[in-house]
Amino acid sequence: MPQALPFAGNGAPDCSRQPDDGAATEFVRNLQRLYRAIASQASLAETLEAVATEASAAAGGATAVVFRLEDGLLRTSAAAGPDKAAIGALPPLLEPRLAPWWRWRGKIAAIGDEREWAAIGSIRSGLHWCWSDRLETAAGEVAGCLTLFGSGALPGAAALAPLAELKQAAVLAIEQANLLEELRYRAEHDPATGLWNRDKFQREVAGRRAGGCVPAGTLLLVACDGVRRVREILGEETGDALLREVVRRIGRLPGEPLCGRLSGDELVLLLPSGSSQDPVRFGDSVLSALREPALVDGHEFAAHAAVGLARERQGEPWAEWLRRARAAAAAARLRTGAGRCVEFDDSLTLCSPERLELERRLRGAAARGELQLYYQPQVRTHGGGIAGYEALMRWRNPEIGTVSPAAFIPVAEETGLIVELGRWALGEACRQARSWQREGLPARVGVNVSAVQLAESDFPRHVEQALAASGLPPSLLELEITESMVMQNRQLAAERMRGLRRLGVEFALDDFGTGSSSLAYLKDLPVQRLKVDRSFLAELERASAPLLESIIRLAHQLGLGVIVEGVETPRQLELLAAMGADEIQGYLTGRPMPAEEAARQAVLARQGA
Repeated sequence: MPQALPFAGNGAPDCSRQPDDGAATEFVRNLQRLYRAIASQASLAETLEAVATEASAAAGGATAVVFRLEDGLLRTSAAAGPDKAAIGALPPLLEPRLAPWWRWRGKIAAIGDEREWAAIGSIRSGLHWCWSDRLETAAGEVAGCLTLFGSGALPGAAALAPLAELKQAAVLAIEQANLLEELRYRAEHDPATGLWNRDKFQREVAGRRAGGCVPAGTLLLVACDGVRRVREILGEETGDALLREVVRRIGRLPGEPLCGRLSGDELVLLLPSGSSQDPVRFGDSVLSALREPALVDGHEFAAHAAVGLARERQGEPWAEWLRRARAAAAAARLRTGAGRCVEFDDSLTLCSPERLELERRLRGAAARGELQLYYQPQVRTHGGGIAGYEALMRWRNPEIGTVSPAAFIPVAEETGLIVELGRWALGEACRQARSWQREGLPARVGVNVSAVQLAESDFPRHVEQALAASGLPPSLLELEITESMVMQNRQLAAERMRGLRRLGVEFALDDFGTGSSSLAYLKDLPVQRLKVDRSFLAELERASAPLLESIIRLAHQLGLGVIVEGVETPRQLELLAAMGADEIQGYLTGRPMPAEEAARQAVLARQGA
């Protein structure tokens, strides 16, 4: 075991070296600069180097090292001080059992000649003492350690006191780096399948087409109708499990296609131009791989699919190429119900008859009174009171019945009808919220805003008119925007948002963690709340959820409230409350419901309080 360093002659540590006020002030200024660097997302290497430099200076010139724990091994991430070169001689990845200081918790001990130090003799020479403490995250996970090696006299307690602040800075920097790395992954991958998402897939294809010398290949759109039916009957989790089985089977096929998930139950493949596989035969192979029933949760399901194929045309925009593949898949579905691969030719329309009919009926739906807003409660994690509602649009056509938002919202956005629908939703939500406010019920209402709406120059005026017509205080209106929408035109989005913020309107960043997820740009946008995507709840099934906890912690440091979506169990609520999430939204506390039912529940909740 390491032996304790000898004390001064009076039996107490030598604390005679007290920093003067000037040194203390300089340390505070340096610490503030360090936190500003973390907030602006300076590189982790630079931040940890600054931590090591400050630790070395605080300890009177000792050599300071930040070790990170990666895959069970210690990596030297940063070092500063006179013996930095000796530290550099350590193995780049060191087993913790070979590092005597790894077991310490803020302890100072002599560097002796024991066997445990012999394995790293390169740093023993000329060094007399060592201090080390672990870097622990808010979730209790050990991220590494901050260690000092000294050749001079033992530093006093006052000199070591700043190390607690520096440890926290190092932990925050590491947490943020891990968070951003995970968010970057999530921004490019579908959470249910691990495939590239639509944006990432499109960028990869664009990169292959950039040269223009060699065609990128052939697009195959796989419409998994069987998965959709399972999802509608048995829910999202079972549907996602079947979709993962579809992806696994496709992954076993030769040809090495690029694979992504567009949305819902559509997969898209790019068979490279140099592939040995014929595109049509490959499409048939996909269907053959899916014919055998899949065993999911002890039940057999058929993953029926239709495949549309579109060969690349030189200079054709991506959207057009994808539309051709989708039209071919629609033709395959119409001709056979499923189970056939159809290649696009010019006899196929780029819009399926179903889509054209949906668009026709959607026009004027608001004026005909076919639209309705449902309201899903947003509930405080502490106390359980209703903080507000998210307004969600529903459409029921007298001839075709209830139409899923997943079906009509994309059509509305593609055709520009979303401007008309969004304006109606804004006015109706404000009117309803004002009515609730008069009755003394929770009245904050969140209204989703599309990129098409935000880009409209008249959008701020429409918001102002809705508020004026209803009499709703602007602070009770929360506009929900998505990360991907903001990043389409960050400057325009910021300009629109600041103008509306001056009216008193609030903003929530919806689906956080599924888009670009950069915490840096949040400082530049007038956002009051983050809505964390439901995919992060998968972490709660494990022993800890460091990523989710880091998001909550960092959001609070930026002064933002946090709403977690998709909460379905009391255990999830309990864990989120412990992590500091402000509000939850999900089936646990209420499904989307008509305004009358939402009001009844709010009254009952008030009476029971």
